[in-house]
Amino acid sequence: MNPIDQIEIILIIATMGLSILLSALSLSAYRKSGLKKMIYATIAYSLFAIFSLSQFYEEFVLEGGDEGHPSLITDIGIHSIPLAILILFFIGIVKKEKYSNHTRHEIR
Repeated sequence: MNPIDQIEIILIIATMGLSILLSALSLSAYRKSGLKKMIYATIAYSLFAIFSLSQFYEEFVLEGGDEGHPSLITDIGIHSIPLAILILFFIGIVKKEKYSNHTRHEIR
């Protein structure tokens, strides 16, 4: 297995692991808070886990990790995108917005 294949498997496993963890955390948050947006987040994270599992199965079970010449853009770049989306999605949910008194518009 060449270094690009090793990085690719790490990215797939990291995406799968993070999406499973975030699915569990968002489901727990839904149960505690009852916020409907958390059920959507749970579904989205679960879909990422399923996608990553299918990628792992396709790349390393069906093909055995032997694709010929590795391509940096297709092998590493493509698998970096879902991981980046998961991280940004998580930050978007967790980050609290800060409002100053000058930027708030009050309705009277």
